[in-house]
Order: sequence, then structure tokens, then C-alpha cells
Amino acid sequence: MEKTNIFHAKTKLVDILDGEEFIVLINEQEAREYWINAFDKVSLGYNWQEIVLNADLTNKVVKSWEIWLFKDVYEKYNIPADAIVSVTFTQTNGKAIDALKKAIKWEKLNYKETYAIMKDIADNRFTDTLITYYSAIGFFKKASDYELYEMAKAMAETWEMLHFDGVVADKHCMGWVPGNETTMIMIPLLASLGIKMPKTFSKAITSPAATWECVNVLMDISFSKKEIENLVKKQNTCLVRGGGLDLAPADEKLIKVAYPLSMQSYSRTVVSIMAKKYAMGITHSLIDIPMGPTAKVPDMKTAKRLKKKYEYVGKKLGMKVHVEITKAMEPIGAGIWATLQVREVLRVLQQHELRPMDLQTKALHLASKIIELVGMAKGKKAYELAYQQLKSGAAWKKMQEIIKAQRWKNPNIKSEELELAKFKKEVKAEKDGTVKVIDMKLINLTTRALWAPIDDQGGLYLHKKLGDKVKKNDIIYVMYANQKSKIDMALESLKWKKMYEIR
Repeated sequence: MEKTNIFHAKTKLVDILDGEEFIVLINEQEAREYWINAFDKVSLGYNWQEIVLNADLTNKVVKSWEIWLFKDVYEKYNIPADAIVSVTFTQTNGKAIDALKKAIKWEKLNYKETYAIMKDIADNRFTDTLITYYSAIGFFKKASDYELYEMAKAMAETWEMLHFDGVVADKHCMGWVPGNETTMIMIPLLASLGIKMPKTFSKAITSPAATWECVNVLMDISFSKKEIENLVKKQNTCLVRGGGLDLAPADEKLIKVAYPLSMQSYSRTVVSIMAKKYAMGITHSLIDIPMGPTAKVPDMKTAKRLKKKYEYVGKKLGMKVHVEITKAMEPIGAGIWATLQVREVLRVLQQHELRPMDLQTKALHLASKIIELVGMAKGKKAYELAYQQLKSGAAWKKMQEIIKAQRWKNPNIKSEELELAKFKKEVKAEKDGTVKVIDMKLINLTTRALWAPIDDQGGLYLHKKLGDKVKKNDIIYVMYANQKSKIDMALESLKWKKMYEIR
């Protein structure tokens, strides 16, 4: 017997966030009568919307003829309490399953097949298992540049897309370099020059903290499509999470399955980034590829190969793309993880005496490249224009306006007012010497042991950088955590491996 029966139920709202798992609680006996099992996908019909959710069953709390919705669901789809909704078992699109089988066998997909997969992932019809299969293919099957273009296009076109008038610029970094939060400096700086810079971002995958985690320290990042359009109209910019907007939602689901292993294939990174740019209506995009032996991109050969892919996919999507390959031999700045990195950002914007000059220099360099890309100025004049916005306080003033517009409490916050975790551990040099190597991969792993991304006040503060002379018992770095056990765990993980090589 096919699972096609429909029943109606009254909604009860539960004030609990489920992390966008989109779960609905159903009475178990009733669910069985309609051929619904735990972990099945069900279609909920309300106000001409079909919403695909993950079924969870219970006999103890949910009564017959009612369903419980978590906050993620009822807020996203504007479903009130005591609404009458239809519920039915739903299946994955047969075309999408057939396309996935083809992909697993390394057969080439056409655009319709790629679109079918992206659509089912975006609509929540694919289970996490099926998404993981599709994600894993990216590590084993080499996709052509044209296939990457089709994936990016399909990923964007399965859901909402934004359109703004005129030149719309954007900057994206491939990540992995700890402390490299140039975006939060560049966005207000460039917006203060009148350059339209709507910025969306995803959670960190391979780095301990990305722009998502850092911006969320200072302001709200969840906004609707209409709210984002208003922010850009009034501020020339926004700093918002892409997942909440439903820009390329398939990408958010693919990121979720990649996160536990801190892995994402190079090709799928290109797809992920360019799909978001296309969905956001970007016309001019700067891509930063940090390159170094312990960075995500280890060598110039790989960096140049990726550069060509970004340029090809961007051009096919109608964008003007500039790729900047930057050296990544060590972390940028001294603070590693959300609050510590935001303190560094504020120090640069506020021109604090303790500001990290390497972070300031890189942010200005990349900002000047966007100024060139949009045709505002060239060469030294572009750099000088960016520098004056920082030195004059115009960039900080614009950041204050952004913080105020994005519903947060203190647009006048000073860098030193940010509260760090209550426990700290100073790690000292075991001998005299010079810092020769800083292992960025190990820094990322250590920061996760300190409970990134859950505890945004924890992390590392680096007192020494490459080339610095140190004496025995000098402080090399400081660990921060709100639980002492996390520091103990991080120290244990470093017993046989060292983040710093001193000789």
C-alpha cells in the first residue's frame, strides 16, 4: 500500500530552536495509521505552501489530531498556533534519485538532472544520508568547469534570488587562515565610499571562525529578503547569514554534512561561493585565495587552477571576477576565534594603538582591489582612497550605522569592552630561539578543542609571530575558555604536536 493518505491536524508551537533540522512532532499511533514512520519526510500544507519536514514520533506529549512545530519552522513559514494543516508522507523526487545514482556511477549529468538534485536538497526532500552521498562525490569525481557552472546556477535558481540596481560588489575569502577577518573591515570601508556591498555568509567549515560567527558578536544576522533590500537601500550594505534568507539553501545543507570533518572539496567550494554571489545579484566579485603550506590551498599550482575555475564560473554567471592569491604563512592578526577576532577588527576600525597591522594592511590591499574592480580608482590612488576612509574614521562611522541598523545593543562599543572567556592559560616557550613555523591547521584544531564554535568567547591570542625572537618562558600564546576542562583537553592534544616551531 502506498503512503499517500492525508490527515489534518491542529498546530501547537514549541519555543525551542532545533538548529534548522525542521522537525515536526506527530502522535505515533496516528502517524502509523497514515503510513508515516520516524525519520520519514512529511509534507505539511498551510496557506498554499508545501513545507517538507522531518517526522519525529511520540505517544507521550503529542495528542491525536495535533502536531508540534519547533520555532525554526513556525517562524520561517509564519504558521500560527491552532492552525489547521494537512500532513502527508512525501517521497524524494524520482528524477533526483535517478540523477544521484548517475552521479555516484561518475556519469555526466545534464542541467535538468543537476537542478533536480539541488531542488530536492533545497526543499528538504533529500535525507542527510543522500546529501552526504552527493557531497562525497566531490572528493572522488573531477567535475569540468562547465559542470561547476551548472551546479552553481542550479543551486542558486532553486530558491530566492536578489536583484539590486547598478554595480553590486562582493568579497569572499576561501578561509582556513586563522584570524583572517578582513571582511568586517572592508564592508563598512567600501560602503562608506558609496560602493554597494550586500554581504551574506555561511558558518565556518574549515576555520574556527568565519564572518558569520564574528558578525554575530556585534549584531543580528538573520533578516528577511525585504529587510535585506531595505538595509542595502539605506546603508549600501548588509552583513547577514545566507541560510536565513534561503539563498541557495542546498548549499547550507551540503555545508552541514561537511562540517563534522572540516572538509569541503575545492570544486564544491567554487560552486558554493559562486552560487551565493549569483543568488545575491553580485556583478563584481573579489575572491581571496590564501596560499601556504598549512593553509587550505597549499601551493601556487593549486591556487592558479582554482583562480581559473572562479573566473570561468563567474563569467558564465555574468559576473566580473578578480581573484587575488595572497600569502598565508601564518595567522592574520593575533586573536583567533569570534570575540577575539572581533576585538582585532574593532581595533583596526577604531585605529587603536594595539591594532594588528598585518590585518589592517591586508584589508586595505583587498579593499583597493575592489575599488579598482568597480572602476573608482587604480593602483596607488585606490589604496590611498581606502586608507583615508580608515584613517579619517569614516569606515568606523559606517560600521556604527550598520550595527545600529541590524538591531543590536551598542553601536558605540569599544574594542576593549568585549568580554572574553573567564579561564585562560598562558603557554610559554620551552627554549630560546626564533619562531620558524606556525601550524595553522593545528591552530584550527586546537581552537575547536577550546569549544569553537559553541563558545564565542574562547580561543587563542597569539603573542608571537613568524620571525619573532623568543626567550625561554616568554608567553607564546594564551588559551581562553569558559570551561577549564576545555583548556585541559586542548593542552592534552598538543602533547605530541606543537603549533610553534622555535629554533
